[in-house]
Amino acid sequence: MTVNGLAQVIADEVDTSTPKTVSIIFPDPTTANDERLVSRLTAIVNAVFSDAEKGIFLPEYQRTTDREIKAFIQSRKLAVAYLCPSNEPIGCVFIKKLTPERGEFGMLALDPAHHGAGFGRLLVSFAEEYCRSEGCTVMQVELLVPTHCTNAFKERMQAWYKRLGYEIVKLGDFSQDYPDLAPLLAGPAEYRVFDKPLA
Repeated sequence: MTVNGLAQVIADEVDTSTPKTVSIIFPDPTTANDERLVSRLTAIVNAVFSDAEKGIFLPEYQRTTDREIKAFIQSRKLAVAYLCPSNEPIGCVFIKKLTPERGEFGMLALDPAHHGAGFGRLLVSFAEEYCRSEGCTVMQVELLVPTHCTNAFKERMQAWYKRLGYEIVKLGDFSQDYPDLAPLLAGPAEYRVFDKPLA
């Protein structure tokens, strides 16, 4: 089965109450030259993470840039959700293989206007199915959580990941693993690594 064919299979397997009005694909690498697409995805990601990571990073922090989004599209590591039939990009997820057996997704972002429709779950399912088709047996996701305050969004995300079958397997040292970003933290934080078997 082709990667592009995965989206419909995923939609068919999701609860029938979920609207099947989204197409999830890895855009052709040449679409990295589409400034409208790139800027739209950059804006969605930064808006979502600005809200989700309020109080975790300093105000000037931006989750991504046009340059990074272009590079991810060119390397086929960014899956994009398009609303049907308008073909409007409404979200994305970064996907990569860490090892032959382990896949990872991150930078999951969906236009808030489409929250609650099940599209976030479809993006995660697409990432899992893609990594499974590439031979991975484990999927990983990381969640950065402040330790100096409570972040309701992060608590909801952790509960959501657990409902999707992910379990915390380790606590990472953000300052050690992401030294370039550590100075941008507004306070102490830890990142939690979640695993889910794909078999």
